[in-house]
Amino acid sequence: MPELPGRPASYWIETAPDVSFPALTNDLDVDVAVIGGGIAGTSAALLLAQDGLSVALLEATRVGRGVSAYSTAKVTSLHSLTYAQLRSQRGKQAARAYGAANEAGLARIAGWVQEHGIDCDFRRKPNYTHTDSDADVAEVRQEAEVARELGLPASFTTATDLPWQVAGAVRFEDQAEFHPARYIARLAEVARDLGALVYEGARAVDVKDGESCTVTLQGGREVRARHVVIATHYPIYERGGYFARMHPERSYVLAVRLRGSVPQGMYISTGGHSLRAVPAPDGDEYLLVGGGSHKVGQADEAESYADLEEYARERFDVASIDMRWSTQDNVSLDKVPYVGKAAPLAKSTYVATAFRKWGFANGTAAAMMLADAIRGRENPWLATFDAQRLGSPRGLLSLAKENVNVGYRFFRDRLKRESTGDIPPGGGAIVAHGAGQAAVHRDAKGDLHAVSARCTHLGCIVDWNEAEGSWDCPCHGSRFAPDGTVLQGPATSPLEPRDLVGG
Repeated sequence: MPELPGRPASYWIETAPDVSFPALTNDLDVDVAVIGGGIAGTSAALLLAQDGLSVALLEATRVGRGVSAYSTAKVTSLHSLTYAQLRSQRGKQAARAYGAANEAGLARIAGWVQEHGIDCDFRRKPNYTHTDSDADVAEVRQEAEVARELGLPASFTTATDLPWQVAGAVRFEDQAEFHPARYIARLAEVARDLGALVYEGARAVDVKDGESCTVTLQGGREVRARHVVIATHYPIYERGGYFARMHPERSYVLAVRLRGSVPQGMYISTGGHSLRAVPAPDGDEYLLVGGGSHKVGQADEAESYADLEEYARERFDVASIDMRWSTQDNVSLDKVPYVGKAAPLAKSTYVATAFRKWGFANGTAAAMMLADAIRGRENPWLATFDAQRLGSPRGLLSLAKENVNVGYRFFRDRLKRESTGDIPPGGGAIVAHGAGQAAVHRDAKGDLHAVSARCTHLGCIVDWNEAEGSWDCPCHGSRFAPDGTVLQGPATSPLEPRDLVGG
């Protein structure tokens, strides 16, 4: 494996506040159980507590330390090139609702920052989607025109503060960036102060829907609730069929120090490279360079980091690369999040997912929609985000392609048979184990550790992620530690240990 740039650490977690919440030690009865302590779940818990409902916020690990803390943390309604395509596929009303919801999510975050004095480096900035290719200028210009017609703060420009001349860019005024871990931790404290019960280390493994719902936690504790909100990045409620209606993608971030000035706008290229400045603890600034999206478990993660480093060094005078991290999110068939009732026959269980790596404004808007739905209030955006939609003909074609890909990996990967002798220290491979397969990792001391190779979600064969040191499922994106512990869903059960002789 090539040497990876920087050390493996998220800037947001390294500079997060020392805020913790207790473990759940008894069963509970509440009005609403919110599963997931990221941006969507914590925002929903606060809104529902403000409405006077009894709320339990259940986070599997640490509040604000999951997907939200491995992002580039842009708070914006400009999501690469979205509006022209959305208007074409679903009509002007849906495109307008998508933009309005995200602008409202941005405004809600700004309002809470001010109202609660949240110290989270919240800074208003313009956001750009830019291209360096003359061939893409017409598409970029159309995006600006459509967004402006929808009432968004959009314009077309060729002027940026990047150290090269772009061919064209969409510019959205008055967008924002912030520190997500600080923001979410404080939001959870505000929700707690309003009466919400906030728990960490509370991993939900099952949800039973009904007039009264039951959330079962790892270890057997139960939370009974009139309503359940699942904001777990990937829903654990299988009846909604989300594993077939969205796909998981990973992408990568480098925290880079430059010689000279750091661009102050927020940027994403039509090729998918993201840039934004962030204050460094020593008073300097980092440039966050993101990109390298691919389906989980279906690319060389180390090469993705290397490609991102090459991109950064080609365009900037890089003094050092201090940190690296990766992130994961889900993409719906039409690129609009799924928000609303979790399944067609669900009575009281709701979901918010598939934010396409644009989760801060989207996730906050989703929390607003779900709070309205639970309280019986009309919401002007919910129909556009309806979690039960199948989407346009193009979306159905995407559905077919994604499931063909899943089927291909399901059967092809059962043929994998590597040798334990070929596994280097720090590496992993799929090896024969009886009539099946085992996922084998060799630690830094040279000792082998084996677990089942079958993902506990739907049985696909996992793949070793060399850059992150994890077992990743190439079908639906579950991730596991070398010892089989669940890192990310939809899986809720660990990979079981396997006995392995030799190697």
